[in-house]
Amino acid sequence: MKTRADIEGLKRDLDQRLKVLKNDSVFLDSPRGRYAITVLEQRREVAEMVGENLILLDWVFNHNTDIKRADLVDQDKV
Repeated sequence: MKTRADIEGLKRDLDQRLKVLKNDSVFLDSPRGRYAITVLEQRREVAEMVGENLILLDWVFNHNTDIKRADLVDQDKV
């Protein structure tokens, strides 16, 4: 599974790419331009959500985790 640093790096890369593409009028006027920006923005949102929920994802996908379901609902551990 990816680490928090990998997720943060992906978010930075997506932010940079979006900034460049949104300032490129030729790209924006192309048939795929707006669609590509929308997809990259959605990926950025998902990366943000994944970064906020890495503990939950570890519990879901890692069979060798020491995280318990009780840890996920404990307000003091959030």
